[in-house]
Amino acid sequence: MPTEYLTREQLAQRWGIGLKTLDRLRASGRLAWINLSAEEDGQRDLVRFKPADIEAFEQERKTRGSAPEAA
Repeated sequence: MPTEYLTREQLAQRWGIGLKTLDRLRASGRLAWINLSAEEDGQRDLVRFKPADIEAFEQERKTRGSAPEAA
């Protein structure tokens, strides 16, 4: 069964944060992500997040007692 990845919008909504905040977490390297875009198709940054990576990030924040945006 294939993994269903989360979009930027879905993850931002899940965490109650803005897309720019999510992009900062991603750009900083603190949040694992996957680029599913094919360079030749002309799409820019088809960014997705694995549920297991999201859950690990959330668990780490829960242990530390900080919100995702405070990571």
